[in-house]
Order: sequence, then structure tokens, then C-alpha cells
Amino acid sequence: MASDPSPRHRLAPAPVQLNPFRTLPGRLLILSGGSLLVLWLVQQVVTLPAPVELFRKVVSFATRVSLLWLAALVVVRQRRAFLWRVRRKLILSYVFLGFVPVVLIGLFVLAGGFILHANLSGYLFRNGLDDIIEDVRVLAFTSATEIGTTLPLSDGVVARQYALLGTQYRNLSLAVVPVQDVASPSTGPVATAGAWRHMRAPESAPQWVALTPFQGLLTMMPEGVSAGDTDAERLLIRATVPLPDNRHVVIADLPVDTDIAARLDEKTTIRINSVAVTVQEEGGAQPVPALVSPVPERPPAADDEDDSGWLGLYRRTVLIVDFTDWRTGGAGRVSIGLDAPLEKVYARILSVQSSDLGGSLMTVLAVLAVLLLSVQGVALFFGASLIRQVTSAVHELFDGTERVQQGDFTHRITMESEDQLGALGQSFNRMSASIEHLLHVQREKQRLDDELRIVHEIQTSLLPDCPPTYEGLSIADMCVPAREVGGDYYDFFELSPRRLGVLVADVSGKGTSAALYMAELKGLMLALSHEERSPKKLLTRVNHLLADHLDNRSFITMTYGVIDLDARTLTHSRAGHTPLIVVSDRRADGAEVIVPNGMVLGLRLPGAADRFESLLEEHTLPLEAGDVIVFYTDGVTEAMNVNGDLFSDEALGRVVRSHRGLDASGIRERILRDVHAFVGEAEPHDDMTMVVVKIEKL
Repeated sequence: MASDPSPRHRLAPAPVQLNPFRTLPGRLLILSGGSLLVLWLVQQVVTLPAPVELFRKVVSFATRVSLLWLAALVVVRQRRAFLWRVRRKLILSYVFLGFVPVVLIGLFVLAGGFILHANLSGYLFRNGLDDIIEDVRVLAFTSATEIGTTLPLSDGVVARQYALLGTQYRNLSLAVVPVQDVASPSTGPVATAGAWRHMRAPESAPQWVALTPFQGLLTMMPEGVSAGDTDAERLLIRATVPLPDNRHVVIADLPVDTDIAARLDEKTTIRINSVAVTVQEEGGAQPVPALVSPVPERPPAADDEDDSGWLGLYRRTVLIVDFTDWRTGGAGRVSIGLDAPLEKVYARILSVQSSDLGGSLMTVLAVLAVLLLSVQGVALFFGASLIRQVTSAVHELFDGTERVQQGDFTHRITMESEDQLGALGQSFNRMSASIEHLLHVQREKQRLDDELRIVHEIQTSLLPDCPPTYEGLSIADMCVPAREVGGDYYDFFELSPRRLGVLVADVSGKGTSAALYMAELKGLMLALSHEERSPKKLLTRVNHLLADHLDNRSFITMTYGVIDLDARTLTHSRAGHTPLIVVSDRRADGAEVIVPNGMVLGLRLPGAADRFESLLEEHTLPLEAGDVIVFYTDGVTEAMNVNGDLFSDEALGRVVRSHRGLDASGIRERILRDVHAFVGEAEPHDDMTMVVVKIEKL
């Protein structure tokens, strides 16, 4: 065996040499990077004009794209060389199976905590805001109940209600106004009370609040201000209750200012950071300035913390609430930025529980975190140790395979581990010890395959190259062996221009012996077919000659028929072979299965020759134009599907009867198609041989 002087270099993949100057992303990187460097130097001296600045942005984008493109190209081309070492693969496997899931779980926890923190913060803040809105609604409702139908009113009446109910909020305002009516314009509010510092008291109420009480957030434009002046928009809490006359409405206003922000901070531990209002109108979304400044004008609290980094996720959040436009009744949304430190929110939630329970929960979480980190560290240590053991064993195996590939079958590998790797090393040693024997077996098998190929070629040469051509006959043949060498045999004997002999035989067994018996049978048939006109006498002589040459375990089944076009007859004898199928218009069902008596040829038993001649029958069948005669072996009718069912003689007769209008080749193809469809995925177990003869004219 020739040895490779450098198997390691032949087995290990060589790294791909990547020249960036010869790749499209590399050239793009050089051009764009050089241009960007030149523009940067120029920019240090003078200000770039607008067109040049635009070009710089395009070049900068092209540089990024080329870098990413070149990096992807390097990864693709170097992937196989990088993953050649098993250790690298195992490390990557550990990263993806051990480290990445931990990172993903951590990200999931962070994301889940952020969502939970945002929802809890929004829930606490909204509850506090709803409490204030409810206070304003109670003031409006109580005032409307006390006023009742006492009209006209004076400011003194409304002021007394305000003094009783409105002292809780410094900037709370109260007014009784008429409902807006186009037919009779309003002349101003009936009565007012409170500061009304945030805006002038409304002179009327729109129609959409005339019959139904309302409370919530809204934005409105004070009268006397142009509609395009968005600086006049205000966000406030308003509650309205219609009076019994349905022509006046009690309005309670409370602006969302720094006082309300401080009250919410004190009540919910959540501080308003900013407010962004968007009014949803047909013209699109119109931004409305917030009444509350982004940062309240007060010194920072002692517990304020830096919100930089990932901890800032749990300090600020955004709450989206609905509001109503006072003039139109249209709906909109308010985005309220909140400062909600996690520790304050957690303390606010645990305020309903005992402090011991909260501390216990935090202790449990800390213990679980320590356990998780410990387990991850131990897994990392043992993972590295196992990777080293596995890769060392793989290296030993790889070195051993190289030695065996060079022809050194005496090489043995040593593995101390008592696990599957150790068992694998022992298996490798046993394999290398027996590989020479396997090579010898392979050479012997190759020799037998070559001999079988030669026998197959010889057997194929014994079969007819093509059917003979007779005027008035359409003939089609087929022989499909189940193995390289089969036992089926068929032949044609041109006895005269109007007489044709057809033989179909099946030698018991398969392989070389069957092919040799087939050759002997062909020689006998060629010698005797022109001497004996009777099929019975011919088969009797063939049996007498073969009986002395076949072994005790072999025999031959055969059907031999002579088609005489002048006499319009088919004369045949059957020596233990499959029946003969004849399809004719003479029969009502159109098909006939002919089974003359006869026994197999070549049996080496006492009295077998006399018994053969006495049992053998010769059958003569009249022929007419359109008749179809099918000679076949049992491989056709005994074709078996996956369920063990046989194709059967009846099925073959039905196929021939259904397609008797075709020529012999067409009938043969239909039979093959139906047999293959019936067998399906099952493996063939016997040779299939068939001769189809159709009488075209006589």
C-alpha cells in the first residue's frame, strides 16, 4: 500500500488565502476609506460645503457597508478552517448551549422586570391620578346637587360650595356656565369660585357635555386666543355635571401643575418627569405643550440616583393615558414620563405587607442569584475539563487513523479513561488488527463481483437481441433478473417462414449455476428444435438429456409452443411451468388460462423419465386474428407487495384483456406498469420474464 508522506497536510483543510484587493468589498473599503480620510483632513482645516458634506456621509455609509461585507466574506471563507479543531467546536457548542441561554434568560428577566416595573409604576401613578380626578368629580357633583334648581345664582352661592369642598387643592376652580347654544349665544359664566389662575373661566359649555357628567383629562384653548396659537393649550383635570334644567353645567377645574405633581409624588412615590400631549384630529397629530415642566423646579432629593446604564431601565417609564379635547370632544392621548425608582416602587408595594416578609423575599432572591452564579461557575470549570479530555482522546484517534492510512496496522492507541472514549480506543485497536483481513475479503469480493459481471454478460448474450419478425405477428419480450445473474430463460426458434417456436423456462435457483444450466438448455433446444416438430417429443428428449447432468437440487420448468401461421394453430407443452394466457374474442370473458399437465425437467429420481413422458400433455389451440398469447414465468404473477399479496394469474389476464387492442409492445408496457404499481416499494424477489405474441392477421 502506498503511503502518503504528509497525511496531516492532506487531511487538515488549508486556510483560505483572502486578498482584500481582489474582492469587491475590499476594493470598496479601500476607495471609501481613503476618501473618508482625505475629507477628514480637509475638515480639520476648513468647513465642508453642503454638497461635499453630503458626499462625506455617502462615503461614510459605503465604508461601513464594505466593512460588514468583508467581515462576512472572511467568516464564510475561513469557517471550515476555524472549525477544523474539535476543541473549537466543543467550545462553540458550550457557548451556544450553556452561556447563550444564560444570557438570554438574563435578558428575559431584565425585559420582564422592565415590563413589570413599567406596568406597576403606571398602575400606582394612575391610581393616584384617578383619586385626584375623583376628588374633582365629587366637588362638581356635590356643588350641582346643592345648587339644584336655585337659579339665577350669584358668585356667593358658588363660593360657599367651594369653601366647603374645594380647600384641599390650592388651584382648584369652580364655575357654573350655560350650555352653548347657537340660537341664543351665551353671555358668560353664571357664577365662579376659586383661583382660575391657569386660564380664564369658560363662558359656556359645549353641547357634548350638556346631558352626561364628565370627568377626566382634557386640553382646551381659552376663548379669545387664535386656534393656531398652540402655546395657549393647557392640560388639566376637569369634571362637569349638568344642572337639572339641562341648560347649565357645573365645571370643576384643576390644572396639572407642579403642585399636583408634588402631591402625586408624595402619594405614589412616583414623580412626573415630562408630559407630551398629542391631539388626534383629522388633520393629523398635533403636538400640544405640557403644563408641567420636564424637571420640577425644586432641588433634587437626597435619594436621587444616577439613571445611567442599565439601571436606568428601572428608574424611568412612560404612561399613556387618554384625554378629551374640550372644544370638539375628540379623543387623544397623553404620554407622561415618570421617575419611578425601583426601590421606591417595591417599598410602596410591600407597604401592605409586613417588613419581615419583604426582607425574606429579598433574601430568597439573593440566595437564588448566588446559587445560579455558583452553578454557572462550576459548569464552566467542569465543561473546560471535559472538553480537554474529549479533545485529547479525539487527537489520539486522529493520529491513529493517520498511521493506519499510511499502512501501519501495528499502531495502537492508549486511553486511560474507562468510558465510551476508552471503549472507542479499544475498538480502534481491534479494527486496526483486523483491517488486513477486511482488505483481503474486499479483494475476494471484488474478484467474485468481476466473475458475476462476466457471467451476467454471458447470460445476456444467450438471450435474443430482439424478437424475430414474422408477417402477421406482433412480438414483445422482456427479462428483468432479480440479481446480477438470474435463472429465467426465453428464446425464439425460427422453424420456417410460417412457423415460430417460443420457449420460456425457469431454472431453479439463482446465480452462476442457473446461468450454466441455461446455456446447456439453449444448446439442446437449438439442436433439437429443428428435428422434433412436436413440443411433447422435444421436451421428452430434452428431459432425458438433462436428467444426467443436473444435480439433485436443481430442475427446470419450461413452456414450449409452436405457432403455425398456415395451420392457424398454437401447439404447446408445459413442463411444470406457469400457465399460458390466451385472450381471444371467442370467449365471453375474453381470456383463457391454459394449464396442460406436465412435470418439471431434469429430476434425478428413479422412474422420473417414464413419469415425465406419461404426464406431459400436448395442447393445440386454434388461432384467429386479434388473439393475444402471453408466455411468462412465476416472477410476474408472484410479484409481491409489502403486505405479502401476490399479483396472480387472474390479475395478469385482466390486464391483457383490458388492453388487447394494443400491439404486443403496448400490452407488455401496460403489464409492467400494473405490476410495478402493485409491488410499490417492495424489493423484487424473483426474475420476471415474459413474451407477448399478438396475431395481427393470418
